[in-house]
Amino acid sequence: MKVIWIIFILDIFWSAAGFAVDIPKLSNIPAYLWPFVLICPIYPLLLALIWYMYIKKRPINQYLLSFATLPSIVFGVLAVVFYPTAMIYQGTSLRDIGQIFWVLFYAVQGLYLFEKNKFSALALFIPSLYLIIKLYLDIRYGTFGYLDVEGIESNSLLALFLGALIFVIFVAGWKLFREHLDKTN
Repeated sequence: MKVIWIIFILDIFWSAAGFAVDIPKLSNIPAYLWPFVLICPIYPLLLALIWYMYIKKRPINQYLLSFATLPSIVFGVLAVVFYPTAMIYQGTSLRDIGQIFWVLFYAVQGLYLFEKNKFSALALFIPSLYLIIKLYLDIRYGTFGYLDVEGIESNSLLALFLGALIFVIFVAGWKLFREHLDKTN
């Protein structure tokens, strides 16, 4: 239980740090796009909420759980692809290397919770739809949230986002398939 408290505290810290970094950048982005731009502060906060509910032995809503886990996993995969790609075009950055580990911290939590729990098809469809919309907006506006994509070839970005889209569909579909197999056995 001590480890879960430490993870909870780290998630709160990372969420606060994410908000401190992200909020100044939101002034140039329409408010209706914020749910698709704010990533690093939201997922650690959602995971902290889930760990708190776990600590307090409260039931965890599968929709909240799926929205915290599936995107965390996808953004973890994107982090290990996007940041090195950005560094190829923009130069090595210690900040970007740190971002990889930060995102992987909540991606590993998301993967653990995703594997440990069962989800309905609708509970997986909602975050999948969110991710599809987010990736579409990134492709449409040539961005990755608010991150600088200057210098990165548009084909590289398109390949990255399409790969992420295929990954979303695969992960959600595989989870549903495995749960269906468990029910039939």
